Amino acid sequence: MISRSFSVSLIGFGCIALAMMVLPACNARTDKQSSNEEKLQKLLQERDRINQEIQALQQSIAPAQQKAVPVSVINLSPEIFKSYIEVQGHVDAQQNVNVNPEVSGVVTGIYVHVGQWVKKGQVLAQLDDKVIRQQLAQLETQLDFTRNLYERQKNLWSQKIGTEVQLLQAKNNYENVQKQIAVVQSQLALYRLVSPIDGRVDEVDLKIGQAVSPGMNTIRVVNLNDLRVKAQIPENYINHVHQGDPVEVIFPDAEDTLHTTLNYVSSVIDPNNRSFGIEIKLPAHSIFKPNMMAAIRVVDYVNPHAIVIPVNVLQQTESGDYVFVAKQNVARQVKVVIGKMYHNRVEILQGLNPGDTLIVNGYQDLEDKTPIVVVK
Repeated sequence: MISRSFSVSLIGFGCIALAMMVLPACNARTDKQSSNEEKLQKLLQERDRINQEIQALQQSIAPAQQKAVPVSVINLSPEIFKSYIEVQGHVDAQQNVNVNPEVSGVVTGIYVHVGQWVKKGQVLAQLDDKVIRQQLAQLETQLDFTRNLYERQKNLWSQKIGTEVQLLQAKNNYENVQKQIAVVQSQLALYRLVSPIDGRVDEVDLKIGQAVSPGMNTIRVVNLNDLRVKAQIPENYINHVHQGDPVEVIFPDAEDTLHTTLNYVSSVIDPNNRSFGIEIKLPAHSIFKPNMMAAIRVVDYVNPHAIVIPVNVLQQTESGDYVFVAKQNVARQVKVVIGKMYHNRVEILQGLNPGDTLIVNGYQDLEDKTPIVVVK
């Protein structure tokens, strides 16, 4: 019978032998796994390199295979670029007056008609002044009487007859009547409607026998030789507008445009609408009428050598603005810096140069390096 110690020794020896057999197998398996991982890593790197080469080849081959996009172009050259301040105004006659009666009365005479040219001081119409004239006639009779008394008293005084008080009394009476006549004559003038200006009669709203009162509109006289366009410009343009600046005045109803300069720029801001007034003097012209509407364009910026493009070709993104130009039968994307805009035109400050060929039609379908064909 095998002893117990021998059995234990035998078992221990067997375990050692088994461990020696298993350990090489484990080491071999670990070395193989590591080798496979390295091989896989190399293959992945090789795949990435091949993909990059394929992509580069596709990009180089694509333009030649891609169908050319038809586009229209313009050649850029420096030009004058202007921006304007646009406001609405109206034609105003500097001499446009209503000749209104200053006293109540009945119209006894009308001496002008619509369209007639009248002079300053000319009588246009007459009111009934019969009562005033009767007063004047009485005063004129009294004036003759007081004048005779004064002259007689003065002759007596020169002959040392009478007193100085009598002479002074006669003189005072005479002078008082003269003053009363002057007052009545000034009142008599109020019964005449007189033109205060040279001009043309534009309206006659009177009839013989009509009763009128102070303030009523009766006859209008307008001098069309002194017309001006007036308008209000917002306060924020106060430093952009100056007397003598170029201005365009457009009359939509008359289908006429006037190129002139500002004659007047107000120095005061209206507190009600936060604006200031401007005026443009108009030449004498039959088509200009008071209260006619006018569109006013005041030049506030001028660049005499600007690169200008249509605003619709400008592509705007978060990273900046760009356009497409034609270079060697391909479209090239060019970043630009813009300046002023006015009426669908934009000033280019950076990015484009004189001689560049700007794509203005067909740009919607383009990317950088897209093949193009220029059509008219």
